[in-house]
Amino acid sequence: MSTPTDSPSAAADRDPVQEARDCLEQALAALDRLREVLPASSSMPPPDAEGGESS
Repeated sequence: MSTPTDSPSAAADRDPVQEARDCLEQALAALDRLREVLPASSSMPPPDAEGGESS
């Protein structure tokens, strides 16, 4: 029991906060790439609002 195994030592070396931060940074980078590819929805009014005003 006193001898450390690979699993606990590896878990102790890894910082869960840093892992979560890395995951969030990857997600933000993916969202930035999507914003470049997809048109911005905020710049265009929704078609329902536009059609409702004209009729």
